[in-house]
Amino acid sequence: MNRTERRRQAKLTGKSPTSSGTVFAKQLFEEAVNHHRGGRLSQAETCYQQILTQDPTHADALHLIGLVAYQQARYDRALDCIAKAIQRDSTKPLYFYNLGLVHQKLNQLHEAERSYRQALSLKGDYVEALGNLGNVLREQGELDAACATYKQVLAIKPDHPEGYNNLGVVLKEQGKRDEARDAYQRAIALNPENAEAHCNLGAILFEGEFLDEAIAQFQHAVSIKPHYAKAHHHLGLARLWKQDTEGALHELRTSAHLLQNHGRPVPVDTLYASRIKHDVEQMHYLTERGLGGQPDSRYQVALTALRQKALRSGEANRRIRLSQAEVQALAPSVNRILHYADNPALPQGALNPELDVEEIERRYNASRPEIIYIDALLRPEALKSLRQFCRESTIWKKDYEDGYIGAFLGEGFSSPLLLQVAEELRTAFPGIFHQHRLLQAWAFKQDSTRRPLKIHADAAAVNVNFWITPDDANLDPTSGGLIVWDKEAPRDWDFKAYNSTAFQPKIREFLKQSGASPVKVPYRANRALVFNSDLFHESDTCTFRDDYESRRINITFLYGRRR
Repeated sequence: MNRTERRRQAKLTGKSPTSSGTVFAKQLFEEAVNHHRGGRLSQAETCYQQILTQDPTHADALHLIGLVAYQQARYDRALDCIAKAIQRDSTKPLYFYNLGLVHQKLNQLHEAERSYRQALSLKGDYVEALGNLGNVLREQGELDAACATYKQVLAIKPDHPEGYNNLGVVLKEQGKRDEARDAYQRAIALNPENAEAHCNLGAILFEGEFLDEAIAQFQHAVSIKPHYAKAHHHLGLARLWKQDTEGALHELRTSAHLLQNHGRPVPVDTLYASRIKHDVEQMHYLTERGLGGQPDSRYQVALTALRQKALRSGEANRRIRLSQAEVQALAPSVNRILHYADNPALPQGALNPELDVEEIERRYNASRPEIIYIDALLRPEALKSLRQFCRESTIWKKDYEDGYIGAFLGEGFSSPLLLQVAEELRTAFPGIFHQHRLLQAWAFKQDSTRRPLKIHADAAAVNVNFWITPDDANLDPTSGGLIVWDKEAPRDWDFKAYNSTAFQPKIREFLKQSGASPVKVPYRANRALVFNSDLFHESDTCTFRDDYESRRINITFLYGRRR
């Protein structure tokens, strides 16, 4: 996916307070702002609080305490403080701009749009607010409005490289690839050090399969911005397409390291109870086997205590609010990849050599729409190794309300064997995959006490979904698999729309009105479903044993792009 430049960096006001004329207050405010600019957030907050003790109506101090909270991922407090600042003084466009940032961070897009528009009503040429308004409109799927907003930015500031980059992103999403390429090139001409524009231009070239030119752009992006995870991810895929598996793995692991292996504090309301449950179970699993090094004792104590808190809450799955002490205790481990299990490629191949390729291709191409399943997909040793990799690797960082947790290709879910399986599938079945190559891969682990994945479709040409948990973990052999509906997603529905929770009723209504029928495939270990990615699908009811090794694990590969 192309990237817009969001300008989410909170903006400070450096002016001295006007509501209190004492020399001390002015000095204290300047001291607070200096601490704030220097990243000494606790000291800055203390100074702001002292100002408010003297003058509780001090709008600038309230606003900047809100920014401190935003930078500490205390988003509820940030909203409260900035809103109070606006109540004291509603003439400051900067207040509304930063309020928009917090709403945008929380994915409260309508509120963010309203805040940016209020900032613009006070300052019509506020380029940063216009740019972020365009980003919000784009995230809401209002592509024409987003495009018009980016053009407003460029009308005000014609030499604005970020404006051209963002315009390129929305043009590409409108299907105007040539115009998008021109916009990226204009952004680069204005600022050759614009890493996002180089990466986005590389993505256009990659989609056109100009691989050498794409790789050159991705390399340029990471030379400018070495910690640019998205560029490393794209570079990894491009190298995989060039048959450079070792180089691909290096870039994908670099992306994962940058995104997941940082140890920064976690937001105070960020973890679902199901994530805590999984991490406690995995911690014990690794400790019993002497794997993953010696875990931080504070982490063990804090995680176990959080698990008990989640159990006492009585709620099936909710986000567990963390204290600052818990945030500090969890940071060294929750936001780190502590262990990668060894998962080498197999010299003899990963796929089952007894698969009847001709018959499988015939079945796929004869089915309308294309839905088949393949049993005994992998050699036993490949299945065992993948199972070990998923159980032992601490790569499961994405949690969901429905109780499942995920790992993605550029976020840790990469290994020599995984890339081997993905490539062998493509080359072993040319009658299915044709020219399509790997675009994405992920795995999900399901909490057996929660409902499974909602109905959705994937933005690709061919979907391969296979399961690796042993059959004896499944307590109901008639279910636990996947339901695929025999109707494709409408062509004018975009990926973001038909994968959103809010879109679920519309999907159900479309399937009902179109007379779609479900194809139910029960769970079996080492069974793969291969189907047209445009088809809506959802996990079937899952009744697995509720222990760590029995968690249902599915692996998905996506090949090619949606037509």
